[in-house]
Amino acid sequence: MNNTFKTVNIEDYLQQLGSGAPTPGGGAAAALTSAQGAALIMMVANHTIGKPKYAEFEELNKDILAEAEVLLGRLMDGIDNDAEAFGKVSAAYALPRQFSDIQIDRVSAEIERLRDEGHSIDDINEEGMTAEIMDQIEDALKADRQAEIARTSVEAAEAPLAVMEDSLSALRLAATMKGRSNRMLESDIYVAALSLAAGIKSAKYNVEANLPAIEKADPDCASSMRLRVTRILAEADTITSGLLG
Repeated sequence: MNNTFKTVNIEDYLQQLGSGAPTPGGGAAAALTSAQGAALIMMVANHTIGKPKYAEFEELNKDILAEAEVLLGRLMDGIDNDAEAFGKVSAAYALPRQFSDIQIDRVSAEIERLRDEGHSIDDINEEGMTAEIMDQIEDALKADRQAEIARTSVEAAEAPLAVMEDSLSALRLAATMKGRSNRMLESDIYVAALSLAAGIKSAKYNVEANLPAIEKADPDCASSMRLRVTRILAEADTITSGLLG
């Protein structure tokens, strides 16, 4: 990827999103949705700071502006983090799992690689490549592939989880601003909150999509991620309901 998705213009991004390319996808869209919410929070703070009418909330809005700017940066990074993580998972699923998946001229090198990783594969003797050796190779290939799928799936789940967590932090800021910022822009706070809530719920699906592969290798990790998702969703719903009434 020559250009990061976060640096392309809106029209190009949307064309890529709607194309047949594997990325950007739903995870990137979730991050961008939340990023717009964080940007709106910054806008409201900028239109509050320096106005005598809201002098008592000056420092609060300065703090909110600074925090929202950091969160915006992380959410923008989340657009590309999701695409990168998806690429790694796709590469893991493309790994060979059968002897026939290995190019003939790569068999010896592949056997040595698998041995270096701790797999037990018999030496090829005068009998040549026996069915037993082929089975040993295939068992090793399947084990390697499954381990790599699990490893990359953790990263692919962590990317949208980070979007959920950063979105929740921004949503807390939006709730803090109500009644403490420029009242002419209160509707923008609501739009920010809805964008962040949508980003959270959208990113959830991208976390869940990776959990089955993680659970096969590390049930505790998958359970921990599910718990984090549940907690974020619950707090986000509480904040949004309280903010929007």
